[in-house]
Amino acid sequence: MSLATNSHPESQTKTGPHSCIHHPPPEDHTNQAGHSADKKSIPNTGWRGSPPIPSSDGGDSEKDWMSKPPYNWSPARGSDSQELFKTKYESSCWCGAVRFAFAGDPFDAKHCHCRQCQRLHGAPFQWAVIFPKTSVRLLQNNSDALHCFSTTTKQAGHHVPCKVSCDICRAPLFDEGKRTVLAYPSGFKFPPIKARLNVADAKDGETVETGKGHHDPEHEDIHPPGHYGRVPLEFQPSCHIFYGQRVMEVCDGIPKWRGHKNDSELMQEMSDVVGVMPRYKGYDE
Repeated sequence: MSLATNSHPESQTKTGPHSCIHHPPPEDHTNQAGHSADKKSIPNTGWRGSPPIPSSDGGDSEKDWMSKPPYNWSPARGSDSQELFKTKYESSCWCGAVRFAFAGDPFDAKHCHCRQCQRLHGAPFQWAVIFPKTSVRLLQNNSDALHCFSTTTKQAGHHVPCKVSCDICRAPLFDEGKRTVLAYPSGFKFPPIKARLNVADAKDGETVETGKGHHDPEHEDIHPPGHYGRVPLEFQPSCHIFYGQRVMEVCDGIPKWRGHKNDSELMQEMSDVVGVMPRYKGYDE
């Protein structure tokens, strides 16, 4: 496999091990029985309209798409007169003009290294979590800021699959596919971590408090009090996809697929030749 030339040609190039971190054993993979996104049932969140999954045929045939999931729709109520849609998470764009609610937990979470994600996100790879469309609901759309862009037509407009963002701050919110929503965890609000002490910086024998509001001024820039949320386990990626198109190597021990998950070959984390591709700092050879 050909690799891109390192942006730092002065760095040392040598042959080395693939990685000091091995892929988890098969029994630990989240795609095993009982954990597969394909086997998870879509929760009843109160969508009673038609079709069961809006825009499932793709394109722009869903003319009243804005009043259907995952946008501005009204869920049915249960016998207790309460809405069946139970919000567990919220996400918003950077400026706050557009907000969405999410019911339940995502089916899966992935890092995507395809060229399209790299270019559209201006990043080495995309981090996304997968929700059913009927588990997503628009909460706020100030100044009509909701914006859709079709990667198929390369034009603005609701043409599925499409990318949804804010037209004011331009922050991306999610991708709408034919059956699911791929949301970006960076825009989610998670409960704050009360502990401030950086465990990695603790000295030998030092007790590290967790969840008790310990404030460490030295690391306030890293963990601002009350503003840092713990990423739930369900949002942590189960794999990397399209790793064959990567522009940097990631040593995190989770499976690396050349293409789609479970539909392509698994790849090693690191190339055989060290020094030809950027990687996360802190990698210990």
